This record gives sequence, C-alpha cells and structure tokens, in this order.
Amino acid sequence: MHIFCQINWFEVLITSEKWINTSIIRLEACLDRTWEILNSGYWKDVPIEYRYCYSLCVIVKAVLLELQWKVNAENYADKEKKTIALKNIINQIDRGILLGAPLLSMPNLLTTIATKLNNYCAEESDINMKDISIDHKGTNYLISNYPDRYFEQPSMQTFYNKIFKPKLPAVLTDCMNHWKALTLWKNPNYLNKIAGSRTVPIEVGSRYTEEDWTQHLVNFSEFLQKHIIATNSEVGYLAQHQLFEQIPELKEDFEVPEYCCFSDNEENDAESSEVDINAWFGPANTVSPLHFDPKNNLLSQVFGYKRVILYSPTETNNLYPYDTKLLNNTAQVDPVRPDYNKWPNFRKASGMTFYLKPGEMLYIPPKWWHHVTALTPSFSISFWWN
Repeated sequence: MHIFCQINWFEVLITSEKWINTSIIRLEACLDRTWEILNSGYWKDVPIEYRYCYSLCVIVKAVLLELQWKVNAENYADKEKKTIALKNIINQIDRGILLGAPLLSMPNLLTTIATKLNNYCAEESDINMKDISIDHKGTNYLISNYPDRYFEQPSMQTFYNKIFKPKLPAVLTDCMNHWKALTLWKNPNYLNKIAGSRTVPIEVGSRYTEEDWTQHLVNFSEFLQKHIIATNSEVGYLAQHQLFEQIPELKEDFEVPEYCCFSDNEENDAESSEVDINAWFGPANTVSPLHFDPKNNLLSQVFGYKRVILYSPTETNNLYPYDTKLLNNTAQVDPVRPDYNKWPNFRKASGMTFYLKPGEMLYIPPKWWHHVTALTPSFSISFWWN
C-alpha cells in the first residue's frame, strides 16, 4: 500500500509538471499575441481591454511559474538556482506592470507581489556595490547666465507671481532639503535593496534622434553596475519612466512640491490637477535633445549635476523643429554644437543656461524648448502638470 501511494504521488507530480508546462506555453502564445497588438500603432490608441488581458495572463503565468518551482523544489535546493527562478517570476510581473493595466478590483496586486519577491531576493543577496562616483569639481565654476532667476525657498505667492503666472524659467533652491532621497539614493546598495531584482526600461544610445538609439528591458541591479557605477562606452539611460508607480516604495523618499497645485485651467478639474512623476537616472553624458513639453515641469535634482539650455517659444522658427508627427516637438539644431551653415537662423536665437545642482529644482514652463546634459552620474525627478 505504501509503495502504491508513492507511485501514485510520483505520477501526480509528472502529470502536474506536464500540465504546468503546457499551460505556460499556451499563456506565452496569448502574451505574444497581445504584445503584438500593444506595439502596433500609438500606445495611447491601444484599447484598455488588451492591457487588462496582458495583466491577467501575467498573473496566471506567475502562479504557474511558482507551481513549477514547487514541483521541482529539489532542483532548486541550490540558492543560486532558487534566486534565478524567483527573478524570472519578478521579471514576468514587471512586464505586466509596464505593458498591462492595473486591474480595477485589485489595482496594487502586481506591484505588491513584485515588492515582496524583490525583498526576499534582497535578503538572500550578498552583493556589496561600489559607490557612485560623482566628480563635481569640474562644475564648481559653472554659473548661470541668468542669476536673477534663482529663488531661495520661494513662498507660494512669490512662485505664482514671479514664476508661474509670467511663465518664466527659474531655479528654486532649498525646497528639497527634507527629502530622504537626497542622501539615500546616492547609495547604490540602498537602491539595489529596493529595486535590484526589478525589470526597468532603459534607452541605449547617444540620444533619441540618432540612429544608434534603442530601448531595452533590463534588470535594475545590472543597470546600476553596468551603466551607473562602471564606466561604459555604451550609454544606458532610465529616462522618462514612471518608476514610482512601478516601485511605490521609492515614493516614501520624496514629496510632490506644493507648487504643483497651481493650474492653468480655470476649472481646475481632477485631470488638470494630476501630476505625472517621471524618473531620469543615468551616467554622465546622457543627453535629451532640444525639445519642448506641453505641461508645466519642475525638474528636481536628487544627485549629480546637469546643464539645461532653454529657449522661449518665440524662438521656435530659429530652432528648426522636425516636420514629422513623431518629432514635431524636437528641434533639429544642436545648441551645444550648432551647424550655422545648415541652420543659419539659429544665430538669432537667444537662450538661457542653468547648471542644476543637487537639491535644486528648475521650473520649465510649457512649450519652452530645453536641452539637458548630465555632467555627472545623475538622478532627477520631473513633475509635470497642466
């Protein structure tokens, strides 16, 4: 009887493993098909039902991967194999967060699971990363050509009257001193603990207007080590990503500035008061080409140094915008190395240059052209609002 039970249990295991593997293959086919739909045409035009479908498939696949792990528990006795299996599950969940949509009945399900699994992997990890090298000595002599546009901890009234209402760029100082991010995020071991096993999108290449530019999904820990800590000839940039929706624990280290409550919309409805928060994390020499955004922007420097060159919307004709729909908010001229033979009217353009230091915010009004260069490894947060 004992032997019979053992044989039956073995058969159950074999049957379960076959069923799991077959189910995973079917789910991958569904994910592939949905992925094709998500990546055909403009993202904003994709029906939300397809993003829900992607999220649901990811959830089921994550459960099956965990069952597969338990069925093969003996094979995962090795610590390294176990970690690899868990990171594979986290990777699938992150793809669901990035490409799917939060389920209405359980909007935080995927982020909660990913956080718990990442925390488990962090406890098991023995990685000790080197410091991020931020050599700011070469930036000490850099001074803005508009020193009168610096405001030390401006009151709400001063911000509205002298900055927001006239729609003029300005640097705000001493407004972020209470942020824990100013000290915590310089420590790569802290960032690795919070997000090391997570999958994030990065831009690879000199800038998005060049042919060598592309995008990849990578492991955050590998991104830290390969592109931030080590010197790499290939620039990797975590740019314009809603990292704090994907990894909400990082939200605890900063606050949305109160200045974002001012609105250009007299009705001040819920949509106009919503603040889009994006992360910009990369090594020295990352470049955002000269472009404009339709919203108010507070570019907040957590660590590192950046140069920002700005031009008023009235200078648009001197900046030679691309005439394609995809790049119509981007200028063809490079303000750092201008080709006056190709773009002769750029000689007429008058710009403003600011050097952003840790703990400083730069207000960039809507439609103002701006070119951003990281002078050192850098982490910035942008707050966009109407």
